[in-house]
Parts: sequence; structure tokens; C-alpha cells
Amino acid sequence: MLIPKYWAQYKQRFELRETPNKPSKQATIKRYGWSDISQSAALTHAKARVDEVHKCWLAGEDILRRERREEYNASNGIPIREQIISEHSFPEDGLPNNNAVATQLIVTRNSYGAQVANVDNIAIIDVDNDDLLRHNYPDDYNHHGFMPAFLVNQSNPSAKVKVWVFVIVFILIASVIAWLGLSWLWLLTVMFGATAYLWQQASVRDKARAQKYADDAASLLPFITDLIKKRITSHPNESFRLYQTPAGFRIIATHDVVSPSDSVVEEWFAYFHADTNYVRLCQVQHCFRARLTAKPWRMNEVEDNNLAKDIPAKDFWFSFEDTDVERSIEQRQDELKARKQWIADYDNYAKNYRACHYVESMIGKEVANNSKAHANIDDFVQWHDRACQVNKALPLA
Repeated sequence: MLIPKYWAQYKQRFELRETPNKPSKQATIKRYGWSDISQSAALTHAKARVDEVHKCWLAGEDILRRERREEYNASNGIPIREQIISEHSFPEDGLPNNNAVATQLIVTRNSYGAQVANVDNIAIIDVDNDDLLRHNYPDDYNHHGFMPAFLVNQSNPSAKVKVWVFVIVFILIASVIAWLGLSWLWLLTVMFGATAYLWQQASVRDKARAQKYADDAASLLPFITDLIKKRITSHPNESFRLYQTPAGFRIIATHDVVSPSDSVVEEWFAYFHADTNYVRLCQVQHCFRARLTAKPWRMNEVEDNNLAKDIPAKDFWFSFEDTDVERSIEQRQDELKARKQWIADYDNYAKNYRACHYVESMIGKEVANNSKAHANIDDFVQWHDRACQVNKALPLA
């Protein structure tokens, strides 16, 4: 698994003096560094990466001067930057049966504060509702997001947008009538009446569309269940455990340990329509992931302003060169204090929510008749269910 324990950030300003053939130029290069050994090793790595980019700059190549934070670190080749909370090994007694490979688990806190399980060889498949909706109802849903295509199609603006255009046109007409000294009260009466009617019609249509979305989403559980059953029918040596999440599904393969790079995992990702960002992250980070606690913005405490939506000091564990610190020591201490308080509040509130709901297990015939069991998979599943609170009557978040 590629989950570094230590992180650093280093930046340096470079300057080339003017020569008869070349004008002067400047560049400030900033790079991240990481290590599993120490903070100083991470800083050394950051400096080495800056030096490497500096050489490219001297050679006249186009360079990225500052690495940007990207969702899932999709394309920048940097390991995901998450604080390590704890580490575990399965089976919990540390003695794998039948020469089975042990399972390593690292729990991290992600960029928005939730706890995440990172496991090296137990396949977890993350499926989002929007991917399944686009697959099952391609005429109604597109790639702009979760909403039906007819809500986001730019060539067909929503009815409420048309209402506002209508209002503006009527105001302009009324202004012209007033300027000419004509009676315009009748026009304002018609305008407000028409606006109220059109707004009511738009609300009715929006409710109908929302209901359609809810009905379509409700059809996804039978669909994904049937998909798993078809899979184990054609592959009787496989078995899966199905969970429902607030916005999709989680599938855990329970018949054998596998690596994220195994061809069968790629096959599962495609067959179950796994989230593409999740697939990319698994491949880059060399592990499978499962969120264990609630997303903050789904918690009532955030809506009630008892908890901030974003976790403070997201780079708190970074090491900085003294010359690179852009905030005072007092400011960083205040941020760390705010982060510590946020985490304490979040963890306290998160106990009232579950990350997923257990649906059922589907086991192939050959797996059911196979006496060889993987204690590490069983132990991990039990640990996962406790951490996600799947058996408690709590709201999903």
C-alpha cells in the first residue's frame, strides 16, 4: 500500500541572470515529499524533487511550478495525503490458516475528516448510484452529475430560468409604457399573475422529476443484487457481501484474497460498474478503500452549525523549512487546536450515524462446498461491520 506516514513541503526560488543570448527569468518551485521513515526523510525527498524540476527548468522545459491538490490525486502521481490513525493485521491472532497471506489494514482520516479503511488484499468494490443510473437509463441521465439529463441539458434550460427571463421581459415592457406615460398597472397585474402560475408549474415539474429520480434510484438495489447473483452463477467459486451506502453500494469479495492489480479485480470493476475515481485510486495507491464514518455534510450537526463542514489544517502533519512557512507559529498552533477540537466533535457526532447498511451475502456453489476458509477475510468483515455500525438502527450518512 502506498500510504506514506510522513509528509513535507519544500519550495525554492531560482533565478537566471540575463545573458547576451537569453533574458533573465525567475521561477519558484514547490514540491511535496513523503517517506515511511521520518519527517526529515520526507523533507529530503521534497528537496530532491525540487532539484529534479529545477534541472528541467534550466534545460528550457515547461514545468509545473506548484503541485495542485487534486481530487483522488487523479493524475499527478502523488500518493494520497491522509493522516494515519491506526494499523491492523488480519487474522487478528496474527496466524493465517492454510498458508494464507495475511491482510494489512491502515485506517486514515481523509481530506474531509472521515475515517477510511485501506486494505491491501481484500477486494472492496465501490459503486455509485449515478453510474448505475447512466447505465440503466442512458436517455434520462448524463455525465453532468446525479440529476436527470433533462435538468442539466444546456439547450433546454429549466422552467424556473424561463420564468426569470419572462419577468425581466415584462419589467422592460412596463418601463417603456411608463416612460411613454401610458397606463401600465394592468401589465404589472398580468406579469405577477403569469409569474405565479409559471412558477407553480415549474415546481410541479421539478417535483415530478425528483420523484422519477427517487423511483429510478430505488430500482438499483434489485439490479445490483441480480448482477451479483448472475456473477456467482457463472463463477461459482466466487462470493460477495453486499452493502448499501447513502449514494450507492459497497461489495466485498469474501471468497479469496486478491491484489488490486489482479486481472479479476479489473473484471469486477467493469462488471459491477465501479466508480471510476475509486478504481483509479485503488490502482495508484495499491489498496482497496472503504469509508467507515459519516461524510460531515450529511450529518445534522453540520446543517445545525454545530460542526464546520470542512476539517481545519488539512496539511497539519507536514514538515516545512523555516523559510517556507507562510503562517506564523501562533497561527499554526491555532489551526492545530481548531483541528483537534473539530475531530473530537466529529468523532462524537459520527457515532450517531452508520456508513453503510448490510443487505445480504451471495455465495457460489463451489465456495459453499469448499472447506478452506480465510480467517483474515472473516475477521476483516467483522471489523468492518463494527466500524461502520452496519447492524445499528442509525441513519446513513
